[in-house]
Amino acid sequence: MQHPAAPTAGRDPRLDFFRGLALVMIFINHVPGNMMEGVTSKNFGFSDAAEAFVLMSGMSAGLAYSNVYARDRINAVARILRRAGRLYSVHLLTTVLAVIVLMAGHNFLGTTALSERVNMVSYLEAPWTTALGVLGMTHQLGYFNILPLYMLLLAATPVFLALASRNRVLLLAVSVSIWAIAGWNNINLPNFPTDGTWFLNPFSWQLIYCIGLCAGISAKKGETFVGYSPALMAVAIAYLGFAMFVIQGQHYDLTAWGDHPALLVGFEKGILPLPRLMHILALAYVISQIAVFRTIAGSAKLDVVSLLGKQGLAVFAWGSLVCISLQVLREAYAFSPAVDIATLIAGLAIQYAVAQRLQTAKVAVKNQARMV
Repeated sequence: MQHPAAPTAGRDPRLDFFRGLALVMIFINHVPGNMMEGVTSKNFGFSDAAEAFVLMSGMSAGLAYSNVYARDRINAVARILRRAGRLYSVHLLTTVLAVIVLMAGHNFLGTTALSERVNMVSYLEAPWTTALGVLGMTHQLGYFNILPLYMLLLAATPVFLALASRNRVLLLAVSVSIWAIAGWNNINLPNFPTDGTWFLNPFSWQLIYCIGLCAGISAKKGETFVGYSPALMAVAIAYLGFAMFVIQGQHYDLTAWGDHPALLVGFEKGILPLPRLMHILALAYVISQIAVFRTIAGSAKLDVVSLLGKQGLAVFAWGSLVCISLQVLREAYAFSPAVDIATLIAGLAIQYAVAQRLQTAKVAVKNQARMV
């Protein structure tokens, strides 16, 4: 077994690389039925790219805000809330544009079934109350659930940091308690004007965000969040292997658990049950401890993936719009294998072009600031 990755100074290349990889997989998974869907992470374990994205979002928040919070809490809270406000604005804009795309498909291409699947019918039946729901984030289109969750968790980050500043174990204890109580008692935020609750329960998903936040705080302090242990590594690898065996062999039935607590043995994504939580944590532990992953992430040949991770918000927003456009087209027309692959490549190329342009502008601003 390889030695654990040694900590190094400077920005950890793994965060950008694996965030970029998660965004690629989210994009592919959000175009259901395409030829590449079978090779994404959801086919090899209990968790998928969404858990990875939220975990790394917590890490990023810990790295970005923990030191600022320790020095100047008011400034840190203001920065966090400004960022949350930006996420909210992006969510509203992408939702409006997605509705326009879906409406065009519904009215001109006959994509009625898609409208029903992605929760767009209420825009037709009750447009004004649905608009209020969008503003309050209580109405979410299918495949547009992650940004509202992320925004809410980011807005709550000052509270998380306040607990972590006292003791990170305290934060994790509170977070685990909220996760357990919410999952056991089906506590969730309501939808409006439609029935039901949020697809990704924020009371459940805050746990994985807080774990990432603690890891980011530790990294910022130059500490190790969870140290290397041969026994823990063996357990993590064994669990990942077990999960792959179960998923690849389809040796499970999501409806066969009867009265067993879904939080502990189920696979329902919305409540982040224990099997999914353990899987993403095991995967994160293996990646963080084996040195070859740092080497891969830092490879210049894979900069294209890291660039997507550096501009994650813009990439996710554009990717979401491309995804919903492809869903409309795939609903209306039959895609050949060649067209299927070509459209996915084109969608990824659009996201890369956006990321490249923004990164170039960011570097230019930094260089200009140095010259002043």
